[in-house]
Amino acid sequence: MELFGQIIVYIMMAFLLLGAGAYIFKPGSPLGEEFREGLASIGPIFIPVGGMMSIIPFLADGIDKWIAPVYRWMHSDAAVAVSSFIPADQGAYQLSHEVAGSHNAWILAFAVAMTAGATIAFSVPVGLAMLPKKDHKYMALGVMTGLLGIPFAAFFMTLILSQTGVLLREDVSTDSEASKPFDLPVGDILLNLIPLVLLMVVLAMLLKFFPRQSISGFMAFGQLIRGVTAAALALGIVEYFTGVFSWLFGSWGLAPFIADEEDQFRALEVAGYVGVMLAGAFPMVYAIRTWLEKPLAALGNRVGVSEAGMTGFFAGAANVLALFRVVPLMPARDKVLTISFAVCAGFAIGDYVAFTANFQPNMIGAMLVGKLLGGVVAIGLALWLAVPQAERLAAEDEAAGVRHAADSVDPDAGEFAERV
Repeated sequence: MELFGQIIVYIMMAFLLLGAGAYIFKPGSPLGEEFREGLASIGPIFIPVGGMMSIIPFLADGIDKWIAPVYRWMHSDAAVAVSSFIPADQGAYQLSHEVAGSHNAWILAFAVAMTAGATIAFSVPVGLAMLPKKDHKYMALGVMTGLLGIPFAAFFMTLILSQTGVLLREDVSTDSEASKPFDLPVGDILLNLIPLVLLMVVLAMLLKFFPRQSISGFMAFGQLIRGVTAAALALGIVEYFTGVFSWLFGSWGLAPFIADEEDQFRALEVAGYVGVMLAGAFPMVYAIRTWLEKPLAALGNRVGVSEAGMTGFFAGAANVLALFRVVPLMPARDKVLTISFAVCAGFAIGDYVAFTANFQPNMIGAMLVGKLLGGVVAIGLALWLAVPQAERLAAEDEAAGVRHAADSVDPDAGEFAERV
């Protein structure tokens, strides 16, 4: 697993150089633009990361007082609670390290944050904002079944780590030595995941029986996170340059957003590290997507998935924003399947390769395999639980004159890739 992670990093660095070369010598070329977009992502990444990491002292205190006792009663760790609602790259990795009872619990929480946290705090509110209203019901069905697959994804990731004995870092660092394995027994892994299973089942049931209210709740939750993190970051920047709040109130409770003597790795550094890695990850994803264009179309014909759907599976594994661009082009069945897959597998070969390469490079292999296997489980659950309902809804839409993309494969194979 260590060698696999190193190979992925070196491949991304090779594509970073290719992207940089294209940016220099062929301005406006797709590969050069992917390189530029990777670096340009530092700004958008910094807003939620900076805000979330600024309020970590308050979150840590609240979780320790109110949530940790409940999770301990259920034989789980408070770090898993943190990661169920906050993405790894928006502060959960650092916060779960603060509240985790052990190294094993922290790594398990990291696995959860790359699935549950990323979905609840990012993919759901962003998807509802990007997709047309007629697709919200299909998104709800996809998320519902995807949530049920999240415990499988987290279990697969940690099971691989426990069986391979790969060494992992013990602190939040990009250069410390990997010195400790994840050695939690299988039974304890399952015990720690019980609250997550219950939470995912409850959310899935709410989406099934109260879809409109759940969608409204998700949107409100996403807007709340967006507002709180943006406000915290803005106040932290003002405090950093003026010290006015410390002067007015005598103290300042938010954590700094930039490195200081106490901590050399804070939010600005996190966003920067991820962004520079994405400058290699984005060109890599673009190249793979282009090379696999014809095989994906051929495979889609065989399994009954539209070309937009096949493109969506790959796009979602890279970044759900790319998936949401092509969802409106899909038939209803593929909308549900791709969104369900992305709940578990989202960002696996994009953002989280970059994040994991920086913080736990020896975990890249387990992360990729676990998230993608979880996505496969989610597809199976969607075919069983959600696709029949989606097809009924599509029939109702058709009767009402609402049009969806045709099930047939578009002969212009390049159009979908360009849209992604």
